[in-house]
Amino acid sequence: MLQWLGRKNRVDGLVGLSINDRRISLAHIARRRDELTLEHCVYQDLAQQSLREGLSQLVDENRLAGADTNLVLAPTDYSVYLVDMPQVEAAEVAAAVRWKIKDLLDMPVEDAVIDVFPLPDDAFQARKQMVYAVAANRPKLEQSIEVIERSGLSLSSIDIPEMAMRNVTAQFSDDSNGLAFIALKASGSMMNVTRNGELYLTRKINTQVGPDALLEPDWEMVRDRLALEIQRSLDYFESQMGQSPITQIMIAPRQKDTESMMNSLADALASPVGMLDFYNDLDAPQEITAETKGACMMAIGAALRTDSVGSA
Repeated sequence: MLQWLGRKNRVDGLVGLSINDRRISLAHIARRRDELTLEHCVYQDLAQQSLREGLSQLVDENRLAGADTNLVLAPTDYSVYLVDMPQVEAAEVAAAVRWKIKDLLDMPVEDAVIDVFPLPDDAFQARKQMVYAVAANRPKLEQSIEVIERSGLSLSSIDIPEMAMRNVTAQFSDDSNGLAFIALKASGSMMNVTRNGELYLTRKINTQVGPDALLEPDWEMVRDRLALEIQRSLDYFESQMGQSPITQIMIAPRQKDTESMMNSLADALASPVGMLDFYNDLDAPQEITAETKGACMMAIGAALRTDSVGSA
């Protein structure tokens, strides 16, 4: 998404990083020919440490100083808008979109960093071409950039979770016939619809799904609301975007109830629901557990960025 000029790389591969004031999620993936190796993967609560202290310590411990880094923004640090593609030169699209969405922003337009990523050419058949616009708060972004640079990492790019999820599905699934991939979280869920590695539709789902959601007395009501939001997105993909129906639905691994969640959602959607088992397909040292990989999915997705997949 957003390019950032970092210092010269001194570590092979790419570090994916997701941070906030409470925790750090870091993944370092090395590419050797056609093979990927997850060299480091850390999910760490900060406890009494500051973000700057915790990140600097991780960089030192794992000898990652100078590593090219792709930061994936927290869901609260940006907004995504689907808008008509402005009829301007390619170099002027972001500037034109800035004024198109200025009244929708929850910040002064002067404080917004705006970038865009287009949808595939066939995303809206016989209709206007659309683009997704991403708006991030510049002061908050600059704070994160300062923390990363002071830690010794070399910031090379900035992405959003939607793109990190797209990178995971592009690398570890066959979406040639279309795939709906859903990350269910207590802070709110996210759903991507991709085909052939391209992102057609992304939606933030407001329904909160915590780690013990299936044990809550109102789970069936929450599940039905969640299923309705998923189904509406699939219907939009089919009817408004003119695409063939999606038959493959997968969720990201969860801490302890993945199989039960798959079965419960399948009942509500009347359609099979699988799990994208990306962590078993990614080579890593034995000490990096499946649980850690699952918790670091967004960071792993950020570390999977390449020029052709995961960038816009």
